[in-house]
Amino acid sequence: IDSSGHRIVKGQELDTTFSLKPEDLYKIKEEFEEMDYFELNKQIIAEKQKGSQAYKKYEVEKNKRTSGPVAIIILTVIGVSLSSRKVRGGIGMHLGVGIALTFSYILLMQVSTVFSTFGNLSPLIASWLPNIIFTFIAIYLLIKAPK
Repeated sequence: IDSSGHRIVKGQELDTTFSLKPEDLYKIKEEFEEMDYFELNKQIIAEKQKGSQAYKKYEVEKNKRTSGPVAIIILTVIGVSLSSRKVRGGIGMHLGVGIALTFSYILLMQVSTVFSTFGNLSPLIASWLPNIIFTFIAIYLLIKAPK
């Protein structure tokens, strides 16, 4: 019993070896948004080997790079579908709907990214879920657009 009233008991010794090198403990200088595709893959492998969960944010970023260009096409189709309607009151209503849809796309992308990074959602699904949902919206608006 020590002076604070705690009882100290010596147990078995356990030798632990870590497969970490000193450079593994350095903070990554480059932000993952600035990494190219191959650097991202290398970083994902390194984080998985360390047993870190940080690899998820790199996988999300890698998948966003393929889903982003598709999102541009989808949002363009939505914009064209909305702008093709001629109404007497002007374009204000359609412009507002277009801006609201764009903001909802961005919100859905951010929410799915958070669920992927901190939850159990796959990074692939997180990156493509907004595109899938908004593809259906774009198809609906394209069908309803005047010819």
